[in-house]
Amino acid sequence: MANPDLADITMLESASIRAVIAALDHSPIKLVLVVDDSDRLTATVTDGDVRRGLLGGRKLEDSVSTIARREFIAVGEKTRSNERDEKLRAFEIDYLPVLDSNGRVVGLHSGAKRPSQEVKPNTVVIMAGGLGMRLRPMTKTVPKPMLPLAGKPMLEHVVEGLRDEGFRDIVLSINYLGHKIEHHFGDGSTLGVNISYLAEEKPLGTGGALSLLTGDFTAPIVVMNGDVLMAAKVSDIVGYHVANGAEITVGVKVLETQIPYGVVSLEGARIVGIEEKPTYSDYVNAGVYVIDPAVLPEIPKGERFDMPDMLTSRIGTTKALAFPMHESWIDIGRPVDFDRAQQSYQAGKE
Repeated sequence: MANPDLADITMLESASIRAVIAALDHSPIKLVLVVDDSDRLTATVTDGDVRRGLLGGRKLEDSVSTIARREFIAVGEKTRSNERDEKLRAFEIDYLPVLDSNGRVVGLHSGAKRPSQEVKPNTVVIMAGGLGMRLRPMTKTVPKPMLPLAGKPMLEHVVEGLRDEGFRDIVLSINYLGHKIEHHFGDGSTLGVNISYLAEEKPLGTGGALSLLTGDFTAPIVVMNGDVLMAAKVSDIVGYHVANGAEITVGVKVLETQIPYGVVSLEGARIVGIEEKPTYSDYVNAGVYVIDPAVLPEIPKGERFDMPDMLTSRIGTTKALAFPMHESWIDIGRPVDFDRAQQSYQAGKE
C-alpha cells in the first residue's frame, strides 16, 4: 500500500474527534498524526483510540487531545532503513513517522508487505432470509441480499470482505427466494470460501436460525445481517470480544439526530431552558454480533428469536459489551439507503 499524502492524515491538536474520524475513514493506513501549531508531532490516533474514547464518554465535538496517544513510535530522518524495519517488527506496526531534527513529520516508513492473512477459526452466520418489503418492487423477484451494487450482489461484497479478513467458514441463513442465493454462491469455492446453508421453513429472526446450526464450535461465532455494509473490520470486533471475555458483543454505530426546532425544557409550566436545533447522539444496533458458543443452547428450537432477546438477561453486566464503530456503515432497508450505497460504490469510496 502506498504511503498516503501526509496532509490528509495530519490534524492540529485543536481538531475535533469528529474531524479525526473523517480523516481515519478516508485514510488507507488508519492512522492520524496530531501536530502542534509549529507542525511538531505530539501524538497519534488510531481506530482503537477513537473507540476507547467513545466508550469513555467522549463526544464527537471534544478535542482530539482527549483521546490522542502521546506515547508513539517514530524515527529520525537519518535512521537507517534496516533499523526502521527492526522497529516495525519489534512493535508489530505497519508505519513509522519519520521526523526531522525539529520533530516535524517529513515522511512515513513502511516495511515489507506482511504475509497473507491467516485463516480465522470463526464461523460467520449471515442472515439473508428477509422479505425486503420496504424495497419493493425491487425485491419482488430478487432477494434483498442479491440486489446489485457495482455489478455484483451486495451479499457478494460482504462475503468477499469477510474472505479478505481471513474468514473462510460462512453460513447463509436463507428463506425468501433462498434458492436464488444458493444457486449464485454454491459451495463458495469460486470465491475462496466454504459456504453452507440454513434453510428456514419460516422466518426465525436474527437469532432463531442459529438453533439450526450443527457441529461443535470452539471459537466465537459471528452473526451479521446480510443487508449491512460496513467498513469496520469484523476481525477487530472478534478480537475485542475475546480480549474482554464477553459472552455477546454487539457492534454499535453512533447515530446523530438534529431536531430542526428550538427544544424547550419545562418544569411544570415554567420554562427552565431552551436550546436551538440541538443534535443528539445515540448508539444504534449495527446488525453485527459476536457470541460465545456456550450461549447457543439458550436459543429455542424452531421458534422466532431475535439477537436482542439474548441481551436481555445480560444487560448491565460485563457479559454483554458494545463495540463502537465510527467507520462508514449502511443498513440497506429503504430505497434511499440502497441509492446511497450505489452512489458510494460508484464513486469508489468504500
